[in-house]
Amino acid sequence: MNAFHVIGSLFALWALTLAAVGITREGFPRGGRQTVAVGMVSVLLAVSAIGSAIITSALEEDEEEETAQPAAKERGGSALRLSADPGGELRFDRQSLEARAGQITLVMDNPSSVPHNISIEGRGVDQKGDTVGEGGRSTVRAKLRPGDYNFYCSVPGHRQAGMQGRLILK
Repeated sequence: MNAFHVIGSLFALWALTLAAVGITREGFPRGGRQTVAVGMVSVLLAVSAIGSAIITSALEEDEEEETAQPAAKERGGSALRLSADPGGELRFDRQSLEARAGQITLVMDNPSSVPHNISIEGRGVDQKGDTVGEGGRSTVRAKLRPGDYNFYCSVPGHRQAGMQGRLILK
């Protein structure tokens, strides 16, 4: 539960209380201080609920970006970027990636003269991206549940030589 939920709940409770009191008491709120007090509390709760919604939304976006570095939103999911070793060694520039479960896209740039691709496997999933040469980009997409998966290069011999890593989905 975050600030928006708390303030939003208070605002809803305030509105229900005002409605109940207004229905049962004729002439509510009375003029003067009572009207000013009801108006001020109502405005304060409304502004607080809107402000906390904006702040909560911004914090959640920042958290998503930090969780899947370097991640970007892509069709409601996460796009995780990595690269093959530019010197031709059979390895990626990252050995582990993290993201939230859902639609995941792995994007691998290949600066090497050796052909590579990016693939995902685990928990019943086995998806392979296109094999690309120097300057190419291999992409693989899958809808994944929380858990551990492997990403790897499926070019024969590359995975066995160590071109693989761990994908953790929360």
